[in-house]
Amino acid sequence: MNRATRRAFEQAAGALITAFETSGPFPGQEVTPPLLADAVRQCLEVCQRVDETEDVMPLEEVDEIGTHALESISDLGLWAYQLQLDDVRVVVEDLALEMAGWIARHGGQIAVLEPVVNALARQANTARDPAALSPLFDQGCSIIACAAPGIAKTTDLTALQPWLTLHFNCAIIATRTQQPDLMNAAYDLLENNLPQHCAAFYEEGLRESQKPAYADHVRKMIRERHAKWTPRH
Repeated sequence: MNRATRRAFEQAAGALITAFETSGPFPGQEVTPPLLADAVRQCLEVCQRVDETEDVMPLEEVDEIGTHALESISDLGLWAYQLQLDDVRVVVEDLALEMAGWIARHGGQIAVLEPVVNALARQANTARDPAALSPLFDQGCSIIACAAPGIAKTTDLTALQPWLTLHFNCAIIATRTQQPDLMNAAYDLLENNLPQHCAAFYEEGLRESQKPAYADHVRKMIRERHAKWTPRH
C-alpha cells in the first residue's frame, strides 16, 4: 500500500468519523467508524511490513488479514452510504480494490467481494482512455481467480450477486477494449462459471454493440456467443 493510498484513506476516515460524531448518537452500534478505521490501519500496517521485509506470510494469515481488512472496509463503506458521504465511500472502496490486489499477490483468497466489485465497476465506468481498461480487466480476472470457493458455490442469490456482477463487469470491460483475446477470455470465464446467466448477458451485449463506437468484429463475436446460448425453436 503506497503512501498516497494511506493519505487518501486517512482523510476519508477523518471525514467519516467527524460526520459520525456530529450525526449521532447511534445507540446499539458496536461496530463504529473509529473502531473500523483503526482495524483497517492495523491491517495496512501488517501489509506494509510484509511488503517491506519481503517476508513470506503463511496463506492462512494472508486470508485472515485480508478478510478482516475487507470486512472492515465494507462496513466503513456502509457507514459512508448511511451518512451520505459519497466521496468517502469511493475512497474506501478503492482501497478495497487495492487490498484485493495485495491478497492476490500473496496467494490468498478474497472472501469479501462487494466493495471490490463496486470499485472495479466505478473505475471502469470513468475510464475514457482505452489503454486504462486492460489493467482493470487483468485486475478483474485476478479477483475471479482468487475468490474464495464458497462465493462461487453459494445458492444464496444475494451472496451470489457480487460474483455475478464481477463477471459481467469483466466481460463489459473486455468488450470495451475491443480486443478479441480479452473478449474471448472474459466470455469463457462467464460461460464456465455462470452459464445460466450467459443468454441474458449476450442479449444485452447485442444491443450495446450496435453503437457506432464498436467495430464489426465485436458485433460478430457477440452474435456468435449469443447464438451459442440462445435455444433454437
